[in-house]
Amino acid sequence: MLRDVAGITGIGLLSAAVFGGALAWTGPVAYLVLTETALAGNATTPWVWPARAPHDVGGALCAAGVFAAGALLITVRGARESVHD
Repeated sequence: MLRDVAGITGIGLLSAAVFGGALAWTGPVAYLVLTETALAGNATTPWVWPARAPHDVGGALCAAGVFAAGALLITVRGARESVHD
């Protein structure tokens, strides 16, 4: 569960930096829709970390990488204040 929360939080942080705080929810929702689509086709990529086994190293690395990228981007750039930013 920690892996899933970290990955979705990272996607939310990336979305906040790109779209702004008001639209930060769009990234995690879009990821979950794409994940559901990939699972219908039996995708085995580590990028579908919510569906991976609990102790899967590839899924954990992908989720940790997304979280690190989101934390780094939001720290350096910050969330967009408005659409006109």
